[in-house]
Amino acid sequence: MLRPIDIHNLEFKQVFRGYSKEQVDDFLSKLVSEYESLYHQNEELRERIEELKKQANRYDDVGDTLHETLAYVKQSSAEIRETAEQSAARIIDEAKKEAEWILENAKQQMANEIRQAQEALAFRSRVRRQLESQLKQLLEEVKDLAREEDESDQALTRSSSGRVAADHSAFPQDEEE
Repeated sequence: MLRPIDIHNLEFKQVFRGYSKEQVDDFLSKLVSEYESLYHQNEELRERIEELKKQANRYDDVGDTLHETLAYVKQSSAEIRETAEQSAARIIDEAKKEAEWILENAKQQMANEIRQAQEALAFRSRVRRQLESQLKQLLEEVKDLAREEDESDQALTRSSSGRVAADHSAFPQDEEE
């Protein structure tokens, strides 16, 4: 491609009557060819510029729509966030109430179990005292029976001793034997 510096630095040979006609014609041919190419490029670029301007206008419209959409989304997200926060607060409140109910219920159950354990201990204590009393009574009865047996045995022994002595006196023994 021909550059402006090339045109500026171009020198034609001088001939007898001025510049060489062939060189000038060759240069002009190149110049025309280059200029024509640049002209077409310029036209294409102008068309492209117009097309890009139209696209830019469409993008501006799309941008406006996007800004409106973004504003709507921001508002919607704020509303959703607020609703979610309210819902979360309600859920937390319900969970606290349920936790309090569970805790109160557990306390009541524990109190009932403690009361039942105390009642069981009291019952055990009563039964133990009754059993100890009955065992003491049985022990006393066993001691009384043992005393009576001893007395009965002693009486039997005394009455047996008296009869044996009487039996011995009924049979005189020979001293000579």
